[in-house]
Amino acid sequence: MIELVRPTVDLSESWWQMVDDFAGDTIHGSGYRAGDRDLLRDPGAFEEWVDWLGRMERSDEALPEGRVPSSNRWILRDGRVVGTVAVRHALTPSLLLEGGHIGYAVAPGHRRQGVASAALRLALRLAAGRRIDPVLVTCDLSNTASARTIASCGGVLEDERDGVVRHWLATGAPVRPIDDGPVETREARLVPVTREQAAAMLAGESRPDWADGYPRGDDLDAVRMMPPSGPGPWTPRHVVRRSDGLVVGSIGCFGPPEDGVVEVGYGLVPAARGSGLMTDVLSAMCRSFEAAGLGVVAHTLPANVASQRVLARLGFVRSEEPGAAPDAEWLWKRGSRGGVVTGT
Repeated sequence: MIELVRPTVDLSESWWQMVDDFAGDTIHGSGYRAGDRDLLRDPGAFEEWVDWLGRMERSDEALPEGRVPSSNRWILRDGRVVGTVAVRHALTPSLLLEGGHIGYAVAPGHRRQGVASAALRLALRLAAGRRIDPVLVTCDLSNTASARTIASCGGVLEDERDGVVRHWLATGAPVRPIDDGPVETREARLVPVTREQAAAMLAGESRPDWADGYPRGDDLDAVRMMPPSGPGPWTPRHVVRRSDGLVVGSIGCFGPPEDGVVEVGYGLVPAARGSGLMTDVLSAMCRSFEAAGLGVVAHTLPANVASQRVLARLGFVRSEEPGAAPDAEWLWKRGSRGGVVTGT
């Protein structure tokens, strides 16, 4: 029987047997490094380390620079530790290139026996419980066994970068209804603009994590509409691209929903267009709105073919508006629900 359990000192003897099986090789998803061995052989230090692995799951835990909250688990086979799994709750630019959401390792003596596939499927459930969907799982180009494991669990190959093969896997996580927190997408984080950031934008400031050309005129129009109460579900959000951590655009609403619909505006700096990023971002926002019971429609200018293509990919259909002038914006509806989306 394969199961994932939280690290515990009760399994210390089995843990060290697994470590010995790796014979000094890297144990992915463990938080352990070979140089830690002498220190962690002390029972008190080992207990503190195991406790820290558990605290990494808490969003309020202070973590070292470059670390993200993670759910750390040990793989048990019939009660014996045979591997490790870490489900990372977010991606940094470096994790987007190598590491991904899920890191795992199975001890050499237990490979080619279905342990890795079973553990990865359990890790996907754990990620779904954290509302992470999809997840990125990577492996070295030379690691064909790991690539087969990822494929067997539904992995879809995206690309290979500098010898690292990157796959995306669906977890089936329920979509979180829109709230005042960030919205996570495959390619970006949609982070509410703070009042301080809005003031800086309107003052014409530029910041190191803002891409060239940001904020655009439409981004400034959006922050001018922010209520005095500050960020909330319907206020503008920075589109923070995961690949480099840069703010490359914004997306947000023109106000709270009316009659079950919401009006949204979005756009990217020119250099960020044409890569599929806006399709990814708008898809996530639409699903969050719909999870809250809201409908979404869109308006585009007749000449804005790029935005029309994005909307069509996401299931929007153009709808005639009675009495509209020939050169008026086009109305697009997603499904049978209402709402307004403005594309730029």
